[in-house]
Amino acid sequence: MTVRKLSISVPPEVEELIKAAAEAQGTSVSAWLADAAVARARQAARDAQGVAAAEALLAEAVAEHGGQDVVAYRSEARDLLRRNGLLGDAVDDFRSAG
Repeated sequence: MTVRKLSISVPPEVEELIKAAAEAQGTSVSAWLADAAVARARQAARDAQGVAAAEALLAEAVAEHGGQDVVAYRSEARDLLRRNGLLGDAVDDFRSAG
């Protein structure tokens, strides 16, 4: 596998947390950081899917019901997506969007 080297800057306390976590898992700092980055990127993609799905549900509900009680539609869509694991950290972004 081809790999590329990155340089990152973190505060000393973060460095210690990372090193301790990598050691606890019996892996290198590089491997631990790569795994953490992949997990975070995947979560961001799931959050984006959740927001897109919520917007589609909202648009469908508004089209079907004439736009009345939009706040309730948003709340229902958000709850549905959260229960199905499609909405994580993006909940605040979704709330502020509307």
